[in-house]
Amino acid sequence: MSKNRLFIIPAFVLILALLACNASSNTPSSSPDAAGTTVALTVAAQAVIPVSGSTATDTPVPASPAPPTPTTVPSATTVCDSGKFISETIPDGTTENPGASFTKTWRLKNVGGCTWTSSYAVVFDSGATLNAAASVPLSGNVAPGQEVDISVPMQAPTTPGTYTGNWKLRNDSGVLFGLGASNGDFWVKINVPAPTATATSSGGPTGPILHIPVGPILPLLLPSTQQVLTQVSAPAGGVGHAVVSCPSGTVVTGGGFAANSSLLVYSTFASGNGWEVDALNTSGSSQLLNSYAICLSNTSGASQQVYAQVIASGGSNGHAVVSCPSGTVVTGGGFASNSNLLVFNTSLSGNGWQVYAQNTSGSGQPLNAYAICLSGISGSSSQQVYTQATAPNGGTGHAVTACPSGTYLTAGGYATGGSLPVYSDSATGSSWEVDMQNNTGASQLLNSYAMCLTLP
Repeated sequence: MSKNRLFIIPAFVLILALLACNASSNTPSSSPDAAGTTVALTVAAQAVIPVSGSTATDTPVPASPAPPTPTTVPSATTVCDSGKFISETIPDGTTENPGASFTKTWRLKNVGGCTWTSSYAVVFDSGATLNAAASVPLSGNVAPGQEVDISVPMQAPTTPGTYTGNWKLRNDSGVLFGLGASNGDFWVKINVPAPTATATSSGGPTGPILHIPVGPILPLLLPSTQQVLTQVSAPAGGVGHAVVSCPSGTVVTGGGFAANSSLLVYSTFASGNGWEVDALNTSGSSQLLNSYAICLSNTSGASQQVYAQVIASGGSNGHAVVSCPSGTVVTGGGFASNSNLLVFNTSLSGNGWQVYAQNTSGSGQPLNAYAICLSGISGSSSQQVYTQATAPNGGTGHAVTACPSGTYLTAGGYATGGSLPVYSDSATGSSWEVDMQNNTGASQLLNSYAMCLTLP
């Protein structure tokens, strides 16, 4: 081997050794400290990764959208005007004689959110009007939750059949509303019967064939009048409604009432072949109310009731007058109003009847005057006689009037000197009796009127 080759080999080995030393200095240490440093760096790197909810500020984290705010569900809004049916007079299917006058009363509850005032009214909506007024105002305020009796005078048609009249309420803006969510009507439904067939003469012989025994039986065939009655209990703070019918074969000629000073009688008139009385109990306990009918028997006569209506202005007196038809004779009368009206005169006016009433409210109120008219008895006539008494301050007035001999008591009436409440107006035997409470600071006059019928 030459010397040059020997020199090259050691040089080559030296170069490899130097390269190995440089490689060692760049290789990571495998000691435990070195490993720990590696882990720490890894964790630090992970900490800056954006995570929802992270507090790291190195990288902005977009805010999560706020959860939606729950929407409040509105509670059911109370309707301003709404009514609820509670009870009624003259139930559906009641029979009313052709042409008979009657008063339909509904008891309704204010279930709305607004107070009904005297500017509200009950109004006819559809069906049969039954000769009623198109609208009747409420007598006063009815707050939400309170009940009220709404009375409407009506008259049955003369044609037989079934009749239904639908009614609604009207608010002070003229908007109609009814009962419940559907604003349904309330109604009156009556039956008018066909006339009963009357036996007629066959044209055969009369006179000697008919033998009427003389003696105790004979008086039973003579004309006469009798008073019949019915009694009801008027609840505390409520309305008493009493109706009495005349016996079969008789005809009503008039009627009256009896109560006490706690009851304000605001309607007394013929109902079918009988008599109806309505009264407001102003006391805190139930009170008795009597309705009387005067019934004429053993005649060929028939009676009918006619009426006239006026509006009594607020705070003033109303005066209603009605006349009987030509060819008939007045035998009595009555009135219909509401508890805002105080009737202080109900009496004869020509061949008819008149009524005066004081309106204690601030708005107009309807007032009806009724006359009972007798037909079918040629030559009959009637007259009014009276007695006057004095009612002492803070006491009661009591006046009794008897019919003249040979006449028949058919009805009665009264007149007071100071718009004072009369609580008894009825027959006592062949006389008419009136009782009044004097609440003024001075004595007051009281008239009792008796209607007396003369037959041929």
